[in-house]
Amino acid sequence: MAKKKKKSALNIPMLVIAAVSPVVFLTFSGLTVRNILIGEEPSDPGMEDVTPVQNAAAASTDYVTQPRKMFDRLFVRDGGAEYLPDMLDRYKLLYAANPDTIGYLKVPGTSIDTVVVQSDEDDGTTGKYQYLKNDFYGEYTKYGNVFLDYRCGKYTLSTNTILYGHTTEDGQQVFYDLSKYYDAEFYKKHPIVEYSTLYNTYRWKIFAVFATTVEASDDDGYVFDYIYPAMDTEDMQGYLAAVKERELYHTGVDVQPTDKILTLSTCSYLFHTNGRRITARLVVVARQLRDGEPETIDPALVITNTNYRRPQAWYDAVGQQNPYKNGVRWTPKY
Repeated sequence: MAKKKKKSALNIPMLVIAAVSPVVFLTFSGLTVRNILIGEEPSDPGMEDVTPVQNAAAASTDYVTQPRKMFDRLFVRDGGAEYLPDMLDRYKLLYAANPDTIGYLKVPGTSIDTVVVQSDEDDGTTGKYQYLKNDFYGEYTKYGNVFLDYRCGKYTLSTNTILYGHTTEDGQQVFYDLSKYYDAEFYKKHPIVEYSTLYNTYRWKIFAVFATTVEASDDDGYVFDYIYPAMDTEDMQGYLAAVKERELYHTGVDVQPTDKILTLSTCSYLFHTNGRRITARLVVVARQLRDGEPETIDPALVITNTNYRRPQAWYDAVGQQNPYKNGVRWTPKY
């Protein structure tokens, strides 16, 4: 893989955005890149309880002043950027600005429309969770940048491609709109996700929406390990069974153990109840669209799961018996 040459930094201000415009086309050397701009700074980042050990989520929003728009100026810091062979032209501007750029995520019908980055596992300077608290340019911000799990394939798809993004209760950060998928009616109208590598664009159909705790102490010592990139067929079968128990509604979208899946992970406040705050994640999972498959789903097959699996701490807080107390605790082989 070609690397950028280390030369003196070159900052090129590309375009200043008018506050009324939700979209900007950034052009450099004949290339065009589209980014949706996200709104004002939230009052509560909502992710202070997360640690890297828990594979915490991060966000794609760079807020410094209020209001501040994302990518109101895009800086190419190295005039001697070398691109990867055969990479898509539309990502060259972003790659020149930051060679950690590995893809792009868009969820039609939401505000999620953002560049995705990834840190290397063995990067001794910044670490594999660099973008948990750094923006697209590597500058500190508590809002971070949407990033790909360091174990996932950078330019090719893993069995489970996992993306993390911050959210808050007040509705401002980039992955906040994932909370719309709590509503089955919203899902019926927006079942498709688009995630692209630097080489290909892929479309995905959402098959499950669930929430799960990330603290073993909240669920009798168990954590559902949904952030597992390299599942084989046996692992996938166990994983899908665990998801089925937890999904907020059944979608009717079939998934085979040989399918590739895409995981979007962010904070969830679903289990906060009776004064008890239970640290959890909202997870939206899609499978890769098959050749010739329509992008629509059958709304008649979308059925509320009235007894989805919750952490033991939730049952304790509301005074209910846990029907899954002795259920299967799926664990990947790794």
